Amino acid sequence: MPDMTHPSNITPQPSSNVETPASPKLSMVALRERKKDQTREALARAAFALFQDKGYEATTVAEIARAANVSRRTFFRYYSTKDALLFVDNRERLVRFKELLALRQPGEHAFGPVRRACIAISEEMMRDRESMLSRAQIIDASPVLGKQERQQDLLWEDAISAALIAGLRDATPAAKQRARLVAGAVWGALRAIMADWTRSNGQDDLAQLTREGLQLFESAMSIDFERQPN
Repeated sequence: MPDMTHPSNITPQPSSNVETPASPKLSMVALRERKKDQTREALARAAFALFQDKGYEATTVAEIARAANVSRRTFFRYYSTKDALLFVDNRERLVRFKELLALRQPGEHAFGPVRRACIAISEEMMRDRESMLSRAQIIDASPVLGKQERQQDLLWEDAISAALIAGLRDATPAAKQRARLVAGAVWGALRAIMADWTRSNGQDDLAQLTREGLQLFESAMSIDFERQPN
């Protein structure tokens, strides 16, 4: 009988500690996601170029898809409508804006998170300067898009208004009205700042312009939203 204790007579067993290469499935998933990102960006680039050349209304989905070397059906897998190309980033920024508004420091007045959130979004827009300028020019040239942008502005105003009274247990109608008035004034100022920045072709520091503009509302930091009107 062979000696099973001798090394030559022992069959090596696979070790459970041996590292295995990354799963091919994970690599394929990463490649697919990268391909999706590339297609999404190609569609956006093609759309912006066509919008600036022909105008938003005169550009069709089929033309955008053709310029991006994809089918019309593929276009709708990435964007539900033509205008979504211009507003999808805006919706994502609104989500981040609301998250920033919710970050109130202990003992901080209601206007503090509003100021920080507005400045943070301005800094983000500065990093995306070229895209923001192109988007603004396209929207300014289209009455249809301008109207849609004003509708979306109301969502930002609502977010600011809600943040101003977020610390109240049971906000009165008067408190809600004051919050809406302040929010409307703040967002109106920010729209004016953004318009000036766009006209200057983004040469100024948008975040600094926002800081300076919000100084006009320093008095809002002392507003008592629960005070009853005279």
